[in-house]
Amino acid sequence: MSAMTFAMAHQGFAGGCLRKELDTILECMVSNFPLGFLSSIGSDGKNIARFIQLRTTTPGNKLKPSKVPTATLPRAQRQLTATLKAASKADIHQRIYKAIVEHRLLPGTKLTEERIAELFAVSRTQIRGVLQRLAVEQLVTLIPNRGAFVATPTAEEAHDVLDVRRTLEPAVVARLIKRIGRGQAPSAIRQLRAMVEREERARESGDRRTAVRLSGEFHILLADLSGSRISERIMRELTPLTCLAILTFEAPTVAACPNDEHARLVDAIEAGDTRRAEALAIEHLHHIERALNLDGVYEEVDLADALFG
Repeated sequence: MSAMTFAMAHQGFAGGCLRKELDTILECMVSNFPLGFLSSIGSDGKNIARFIQLRTTTPGNKLKPSKVPTATLPRAQRQLTATLKAASKADIHQRIYKAIVEHRLLPGTKLTEERIAELFAVSRTQIRGVLQRLAVEQLVTLIPNRGAFVATPTAEEAHDVLDVRRTLEPAVVARLIKRIGRGQAPSAIRQLRAMVEREERARESGDRRTAVRLSGEFHILLADLSGSRISERIMRELTPLTCLAILTFEAPTVAACPNDEHARLVDAIEAGDTRRAEALAIEHLHHIERALNLDGVYEEVDLADALFG
C-alpha cells in the first residue's frame, strides 16, 4: 500500500468507520514500531512510515499511542516490540556482540552508524558510543574517514589469542577441580553438563549459530565456576576474539569446538583427573587452531538480517 493510497483512504472516509479503523492501525504501529524499523522493511514500510510521520507532525491531526495491550500482539511481534522500544546502549552492544559471536556479522563487515541508528531508532551519537566500546574490546576497527568495521584479525593475532588461552585454560580447569574437591562448587558439574546438552541439541537441530555461541559460553562458564574473577574477565574478552579468528580463517557456520571434546573435558573434571583435564583443554585449542583456513572468502552481510535475524 502506497502512502498516497493510505492518505486517500484516510481522508475519503473522514466521517465513516474506515478512518477510525485506519487510525487504530496507525496508532498501534506508532506504539510498537519505530519509524526507522518500518523504513527498513521495504517500500511498503517506507510509505507507511512517511504517512505516519505526516499524521504525527500535522497540527491538530496527531496520532496517539494505541491502547491495544502488548500481550494481545503475536508472539514474534511482542518480542520485536520489546527489543526495539527501549534500545539502550547495552541492548545495542549485546545485539552486535551476539551477532559477531554467532557468526552473523563477518569480519570486515561495515557497521554504518546511520543504518544501525535507523534500525534501533536511536541517535548516531548513541551508536558511536557503542562502536567505540566494541573497538576497545577489539571486536570493531575504527578507521578515520571510513567508519567502523567488524575486526579482521591477522593470522599472528589469531595464534596469539589461542596461545594465551592454552596458558589460561589448563589453570582454570585445575582450579575448578580443586574447588569441587573442597565442596566449594557443588553444582559445577551439573551446570557444565547442562551447557554441553544445550550445545549438542543446537547442533543436532542444525542451529549452528547457537551451537557456536554456546561453545564459547562453555569456556566462560568454566572460568566463572573456577572462582577466579580475573580468569572469567579475560575469558570473556578472549572468547569473541576466538570467534573472529574462526570467522576470518574458517567457514562461518563451522562450530567453534569439535563435537565431543566439551563432554570429555567435563568427564575428566568430574573424575578429578587434573592432568587429563589440562591435556584435554590444551588439545581442544590445538584442534581449533589446526582447523584455521587462511584462504576463506566471505560474502557481504545485510545489517538488518544480522542484527534482527
